[in-house]
Amino acid sequence: MAVFMELEMQIAPDQYDAVEAALDPIGDPPDGLIAHSARFDGDTLKILDIWQSADAFNAFAQSRLGPTIGETLGDDAPAGPAEPKFTELHNAYSV
Repeated sequence: MAVFMELEMQIAPDQYDAVEAALDPIGDPPDGLIAHSARFDGDTLKILDIWQSADAFNAFAQSRLGPTIGETLGDDAPAGPAEPKFTELHNAYSV
């Protein structure tokens, strides 16, 4: 079942942009990602995504997102992984 995924991280906009560029989600989309959005509220990055499942996001976070954050931000990477919040959806699609 599709899920709405919410995630918050303490990183700056230029750090987000660097990680996004390194991930290249348009050229190499993550398996299971339906839609992605990101915004900043002060110093907090707030990500709102739709995924095919929580397992799909967790696999992406472990195999690509976490390592890319570490490689791209180095010592400036946030301490510890952010904890996503999942909400099951009745329906989800993009057009």
